[in-house]
Amino acid sequence: MADRYRIGVITGLAAEAATLPGGALWIAVSAANPARAAQAVDAMIAGGATLLVSYGLAAGIDPRLGPGALLLPESVIAHEGEVETPDRGGGRDQLQRMSSFKREGEPQLPEAPSAEEYLPVDATMREALNQALGERIEGGALAGVDYPLISGDQKLSLFAQTRARAADMESHVVARAAVAAGIPFVVIRVVSDPSNRPLPRAALAGVTEDGRIDGRAIVGALLRRPWECMDMLTLALDGAQAMRRLRRVGRRAAPLLASL
Repeated sequence: MADRYRIGVITGLAAEAATLPGGALWIAVSAANPARAAQAVDAMIAGGATLLVSYGLAAGIDPRLGPGALLLPESVIAHEGEVETPDRGGGRDQLQRMSSFKREGEPQLPEAPSAEEYLPVDATMREALNQALGERIEGGALAGVDYPLISGDQKLSLFAQTRARAADMESHVVARAAVAAGIPFVVIRVVSDPSNRPLPRAALAGVTEDGRIDGRAIVGALLRRPWECMDMLTLALDGAQAMRRLRRVGRRAAPLLASL
């Protein structure tokens, strides 16, 4: 069996980590905090990790992806700062302009990032996971963000800016550290909330410092923001579908990772 400290796995939530059988994997939970993820990754590299894995759920930003879509992205791109929506029209208008002729006087869309800004995952490991999982996967790029994507406009704006398929708060941390240390990395993510779903602020209030979900904190937040109840219910249904897929993926991915 491989040394358990050779394979480092970073997740955002404790529930995500629980979908991976333990034993040969060094798993750290960031509680959706990029700074905490960076500390964990640094410790893994210092401890001799030879492969880093970003694992868990992700926010869909490509409108073609629904909850439960499985991503093995080919590359990761980091988005600096908060995701801003344009002053005019929002994210949906940005997407419309991507697929139509530019009208005179129309503000230009931001240029897609250059190829050098995308950090490639380890292609051999990605293909091995693809074969081991035996399920339909999505490729492309994944965007790493430092702040949660609250609105649908933020998600679609990030899609227009980066052409990425989904976003999370750990993968860019993992990618940068792996590239700097000269070790391979790979990303395994399942879409939880699709691009048209807002993220209720009550959901953020329920994440504890150890990455668990505090139901009482969520209820308290909903009492203060009752208009978020329907969005919270929808998020829970989408999240349940995504977690079912993640558990299946974790059971199949863990033995492969542990054997490295």
